[in-house]
Amino acid sequence: MAVLVLTVLQLIFGLIFGMGANLSAIGWILLANLLIVLVLSCPVVHSHTFGLKLAGVIFLLFFGIYGFNNNIETIFFQLSIPQNVVFSMILESLFVALIFSLAFVFLMGKMRKPGTKAETVVRSRISIIGYVWRFIVCDITYVILYLIAGVIIYPYIKGFYAELAQIPDPGQLLLMQLFRGLVYIIAVLPIIRMMNIKRIEIMIMVGLQFAVLASIAPLLLPNPYMSTYIRTIHAFEIGISNFIFGLMVGALFSMRPLEKISHND
Repeated sequence: MAVLVLTVLQLIFGLIFGMGANLSAIGWILLANLLIVLVLSCPVVHSHTFGLKLAGVIFLLFFGIYGFNNNIETIFFQLSIPQNVVFSMILESLFVALIFSLAFVFLMGKMRKPGTKAETVVRSRISIIGYVWRFIVCDITYVILYLIAGVIIYPYIKGFYAELAQIPDPGQLLLMQLFRGLVYIIAVLPIIRMMNIKRIEIMIMVGLQFAVLASIAPLLLPNPYMSTYIRTIHAFEIGISNFIFGLMVGALFSMRPLEKISHND
């Protein structure tokens, strides 16, 4: 049901914002949305938060990575896509993520707190200094992983990027990726602190969020600006590097649980 709701919302808002409804690729759209729903299910199921607060963090996660972070890179690399089209894509993603987050939490039965006792993991707190150095380390690591992955695949994609009207200079590239690394961390941080699961499970969950929402799901979708060959290479590149990045973010920001407490929700 959640996959169908997400697909219908995308088709409706695609028409509203002039993006059209690519029904010829409906199979790929459904597959991509299935992957999105699967990776979003874990934080919803295992979160000790409910209602609008939970919907809010799912919105931040979904829109922040899938809708915002992907599209700002599209603008940055100027992939022959008119900027008004990209802005329409961002607005479409914004409204889809907003409505879907509410619907998804409802469909998952997490809109209201249960009347029975529930266990909540109480995790050790991170100091301000602790947050600062974790953000710095993770952000720099993201850029390093991005550059390493880019160098590895460059021989296979250099012809495609050589045809772009303007290639960003190294300084611009560095600043953009530092910014995008911060967006990734901010988008997933509230979910990390709400999880009632083990640290290794949080690490894997964050890795999958980054890999699916920022790479696999969007690159499954055919588009006139990037061939299947280029999209496939980028899917492997970004999927693997983002998964490793997610493991690190999950490890550093999910402190060891102190105890579990039972309470009436």
